[in-house]
Amino acid sequence: MAAGLAEALGLPKTDWLPILILVSACVVSLYYTRLNKNARLPPGPRGIPFLGNILQVPTKQHWLRFAEMGEVWGDICSLTVLGQTMVIVNSHKVAQDLLDARGSNFSDRPIIPVGGELAGFNNALPLVQHGDRMRKERKLFHRLFGTHASVRQFVPLISTEVHKLLRNILLNPDRLVDEITRATGAITIRIAYGYHLRDGPDRDPLLEMFETGGNNFFISSTPAAFLADIIPIFRFWPEWFPGGGFHTTAKAWSKQFQATIDTGLQYVKNEMAAGKAEPSFVSTILEEKSHDDYLIKWAAAAIQIGGSDTTASQLEAFFLAMMLYPAVQATAQREIDRVVGQDRLPDINDRAQLPYIDALCKEVVRWHVAVPLAVPHRAREDYIYERGGGMEPLLIPKDSLIIPNLWKMAHDPERYFNPMEFDPSRFLANWEGDGKEAEPDPADICFGYGRRICPGRLLGETAIFLECSAVLSVFNISMARGADGAAIEPQLGQTSATVSHVLPFKCVVQPRNARALALIQSSS
Repeated sequence: MAAGLAEALGLPKTDWLPILILVSACVVSLYYTRLNKNARLPPGPRGIPFLGNILQVPTKQHWLRFAEMGEVWGDICSLTVLGQTMVIVNSHKVAQDLLDARGSNFSDRPIIPVGGELAGFNNALPLVQHGDRMRKERKLFHRLFGTHASVRQFVPLISTEVHKLLRNILLNPDRLVDEITRATGAITIRIAYGYHLRDGPDRDPLLEMFETGGNNFFISSTPAAFLADIIPIFRFWPEWFPGGGFHTTAKAWSKQFQATIDTGLQYVKNEMAAGKAEPSFVSTILEEKSHDDYLIKWAAAAIQIGGSDTTASQLEAFFLAMMLYPAVQATAQREIDRVVGQDRLPDINDRAQLPYIDALCKEVVRWHVAVPLAVPHRAREDYIYERGGGMEPLLIPKDSLIIPNLWKMAHDPERYFNPMEFDPSRFLANWEGDGKEAEPDPADICFGYGRRICPGRLLGETAIFLECSAVLSVFNISMARGADGAAIEPQLGQTSATVSHVLPFKCVVQPRNARALALIQSSS
């Protein structure tokens, strides 16, 4: 066709196809060049030459600082440090527009020089780049606990560990946080490895290994944890030179975590060889012989690390909320007494008849967002965000980091009335005849977005329901008091790691009555 057109125009005979392709490419390039010129980065504070916004990058309470930026610069704003763009998303709608609707472009993860590449945590699912490996692991997780039907297989296991938690709280009320950590770890380590924690006051050695590895992972994946994460070329700073200690730290973390996941995998193999392995994620995949050991051990580690600490964080927040809001606690207990009675613990079949308890669990997830900034996404290609409504388009460059501020979205006053208050009734339409509509389910925010949404969402929701309902059925939670009888007011706030916990607090946890005490002691 190109040759015929040339002949009709009286042009010399030649191969015009490459020329037409070149011209077309130039036209397309010109179009996008103009588009990019018309678009600019999302707004943000003015930086300084070369270093950009390095002075504006927060070092703690990142979600609060980013929320403050949103008050000035809008729902989508940006910082740039040495050419690295960080796009802060403070709006559920913008997060949906980018991470859900354009998930194929925003499904990669940031490259973290110290914790990711040097320590090796980029092999863990939360930091694995989008691709075949990620799809394989998420497919395995979906089969394991991606549907309500599949999650139900774990209810007896969770219930058993919840009963142990009740007894341990009764025996060790001053070690509440330790007992919560032990219980949530016990659940995930059984699901992943079929491993039962040792009884007794001493810390279980395998669980302790995972806790250490998990803490290292969460520290290393915190934004700007190391200078080399902000200025990647510093990764090549010599270990022996002053300031090169991060190399030593990364090596120690890598060695510890490799030993941990190898130990977990070998435990299951030994149990299977002896014919006494409890069914678990690892034993199932090993029996199928469908994946290599490398993928299996890293996938199992993601179940243990990701599920244990986030659930512990939410359960700690639950105890804090019940202490601060006794009226909510009393309302929840009245519902349990009316529906379940006082002769047994609630079970998963009671959930539909316990709407206030279910709403309370949703409010725990919203009020205390366990992972306030999720794990940042990374743009695979340039993207022009057409916002509509007469607003100018925005350029999101290739390799920019997209940081969804889940905490801000879950505390957005335009979405949740009086968002700093703990109020389960916000999720119940026409609660006590107030005529109000139910507010949006926070699970649509707090478990992340797009192709990187938390694969254990349903399992986590089930565990939180069974744990919170069991505790409320048998315990009263109240403020601790000093020697003068005055209530010890807790300091409110959250820690600054990737998985954020409420600040330490004291509370009193006591059996509601003699029947509750007998129920705790008889549970198994």
